[in-house]
Amino acid sequence: MKTLVVSLLLSLLVINVSVVNAHELSSGYLTLNAGKENTYSGELLLKPDDIGQVAGLDTNGNGALTWGEIHQNQPLLESYITKVLSIRVNESPCKISLSMPNIRSVSGDSYLVSPIQIVCGSAGTLGIHYDGIFEHSPTHKLLVNVNLAGQSGSRSQGSSQSISENTSVTSVLDTDNRSVTFDASTTSLTALFISLVYEGVWHIFIGIDHILFLVATLLTVNLVREQKQWQKEPSTSRILKHTVILVSAFTLAHSITLTATALNFIALDSRLVELGIAISVLLTALNNIYPLIVRLGIITFAFGLLHGMGFASVFADLNAQSNNLVLSVAAFNIGVEVGQLAIVAVLLPLLLWLRHFAFYAKTLMPLLSSVIAIIAINWTIQRW
Repeated sequence: MKTLVVSLLLSLLVINVSVVNAHELSSGYLTLNAGKENTYSGELLLKPDDIGQVAGLDTNGNGALTWGEIHQNQPLLESYITKVLSIRVNESPCKISLSMPNIRSVSGDSYLVSPIQIVCGSAGTLGIHYDGIFEHSPTHKLLVNVNLAGQSGSRSQGSSQSISENTSVTSVLDTDNRSVTFDASTTSLTALFISLVYEGVWHIFIGIDHILFLVATLLTVNLVREQKQWQKEPSTSRILKHTVILVSAFTLAHSITLTATALNFIALDSRLVELGIAISVLLTALNNIYPLIVRLGIITFAFGLLHGMGFASVFADLNAQSNNLVLSVAAFNIGVEVGQLAIVAVLLPLLLWLRHFAFYAKTLMPLLSSVIAIIAINWTIQRW
């Protein structure tokens, strides 16, 4: 039975390693800022591998999109985007035009950035429909962020309602939900708060490096180190206490740096932050196999500071408005914590159960840690 379980888990882990190495998740970003005279400007960010395949940009078919291919095939890119992305105001189509694309790093991943200019015939309810990438990746998601600053709401009984200055709204589009509408007259701070909480939850779920750090940190929470060996921790209360300490340390740390970075109190090169996050995952996983540090509270807090700056870089890319920045940071941070607690809620009961099997401490935990370490080594090399 033990051999069967280990074999199945090993097979799943090998599959997962290849998936993580190939792509963490197919995701994209659409940001739009309302301008004067019923215009919008913004950017569409898509991963080069995704857009290269579906738009026919990868002309040599080697699976790696080069800048030369992007430049040469810009008309194909524009044709694809205008085909899969439609913008309407009050059901009337708007004109979409694109500028020369560029490459940008977001959370350690490269994205092809296409600047967008939109001209609409009138003001009113903004509708967005998106059909991109889904035929290539059914799990693809597009995070939409629209800053409706200065736009007037739809007219009601002859009056015009204006939204609060610098109000931003967001949504996530996927294969089952490809359209969204934003009504300027109904936008509120409550809607902003809810949308940014959702963004925080969504980011923690797609942030594989953050998830693996949390998993690696908790893999030994159900064990105790005795005579240079990992042994079962018999006390459930001690496991729960240890979990609370570690999760609280991580939460406090990344909340501090997320807030400080988002409010421009501190700044660090995003490439160094992403590299540091990869190294934190690697060291935590290796420490499970060769434990130099048994009390993980302080080191978890230290690594959490790095992860907070990683969260902040994503928050900055969401283009949250400055006038409600404190509210936006708080909402995004709450979303991150909700997502994190959901992961812990799923993982902890499993760890409490697995501690009763001797093969967990001797085989499974080191195996899981080794796989996480291999993934982290790959990230470290990519981000160096």
